[in-house]
Amino acid sequence: MPTTTLRVLVVDEHPVVRQGVRALLERGLEKAEVTDASSLQAALDDMGTDHPDVTIVDPWRAGGEVESVLSTLTSKFGSPIVVFTADGGARLLSDALKAGVKGYVRKDSPGEDLVRAIQAARDGEFYVDPALSSTIVLDEGDKTLSDRQREILQMLADGMQTEAVAIKLGLSTETVRAQ
Repeated sequence: MPTTTLRVLVVDEHPVVRQGVRALLERGLEKAEVTDASSLQAALDDMGTDHPDVTIVDPWRAGGEVESVLSTLTSKFGSPIVVFTADGGARLLSDALKAGVKGYVRKDSPGEDLVRAIQAARDGEFYVDPALSSTIVLDEGDKTLSDRQREILQMLADGMQTEAVAIKLGLSTETVRAQ
């Protein structure tokens, strides 16, 4: 585990969710420094020039349109984003993935899944809640992702590690991460 502090920003409108995530991360991640905000605007106001290493957000509860919330967080902080939400479904998952999130975890998942998603995002990898692996089969008519990207995404969603996907497909791990 890294010896440097991992700065995590949690954006969710519900105080009990923010407090629970803070407790989980402080217990489950070595040297975690957790900051939270009730909305996108509060996060932008409170963080100032500080930038988290990973941002956890429920974009449907952050006070804006999903694409706008994710785009604003990406441009402002430049850190990987993990979506943590009670909402879901193939279309919402697809939209979040197209927006470039590094992880997607449902709020009814075990806490370890959120910790794994944060670690993967920190390491430049991708994590989708295993319970959603059947949902991730993206619409074939969706041309924003190539067939190869869909294939890689499905393997990752099924729980394969980036290195295993790379070996199976004969690609470098950097290529898998970039996809």
